[in-house]
Amino acid sequence: MYLITATFDVEQANAKAAELLALGDTPDRLAERLGTMHDLSMVKEGVAVASFKKLIEEVGRLRQFIALEKQIAELKAGKSMIRFLGSGFKEKQIAKLEEERKKFGSLIEAPRWFYKQPRVRLLSAIRDYALDSSQQGDAVWTDIDEKKLVFPIVNIFESADVAGAQALAGELEKPLKDIAPRFLLEKFEGNRSINFDLEKGVAIYYAPVSGSSGT
Repeated sequence: MYLITATFDVEQANAKAAELLALGDTPDRLAERLGTMHDLSMVKEGVAVASFKKLIEEVGRLRQFIALEKQIAELKAGKSMIRFLGSGFKEKQIAKLEEERKKFGSLIEAPRWFYKQPRVRLLSAIRDYALDSSQQGDAVWTDIDEKKLVFPIVNIFESADVAGAQALAGELEKPLKDIAPRFLLEKFEGNRSINFDLEKGVAIYYAPVSGSSGT
C-alpha cells in the first residue's frame, strides 16, 4: 500500500512535543498552537486529568475472551483431556463455553470508547504537530508493506496486553506537562501520523504532511 513517508529531526520532534505538553495549564494557547480553536472544548477536556481504569478492565476482558476462544478451539480440535470423557460431554462443554462467549458482547466497543476520549484525541493532535513541525520537507508517496507497520495501541487491544494497558493508562492519567514526549512519539498513535523509525528519522503518514503536497 502507498503511504507518505518523510524524514524529520528527532531532537526537534521531542522539543516540540515537550513544548506543547507544557501548555497544559493554558488550554487556550495550546488550542491556538494546534489550530484547534474550533474544538476548544475537546482541548480543555483533554487537558483535564481523567481515569483510564476502564482501559485496563476492558483489555483484561479481551484476555479472558481470547482464553475462552482458545479453550473452545482446543475442545473442537480434540486437544483437550475432556475428549476422554466422551463426545457427549465434549459437546456440552463446547455449548457451555460458547454461551459464555456471548456474554462478552461487542468487543469493538472498548477501542471505540478509547479513541473517542478527549485526552487521546488531544495527544494524537500534539503528536501530529510535533512531527509536522520537525519534518524536513521531503514527503513522498512510498510503497509500504502494511505488515511492517506498528500501531502500539492497536497492538495492546489485539494481543490483550494487560501490562501494556496498565503502562498506557499510567501515562495517560498524568498531568499533561508530566507526560514524556518520548512516550508520545514512540508509544502513541497520531490522527494522521502512523509510526516512525527514531533511528532513521522517518515518519509514515496516512495523509500529506502539513504544508507539503506529498509528491
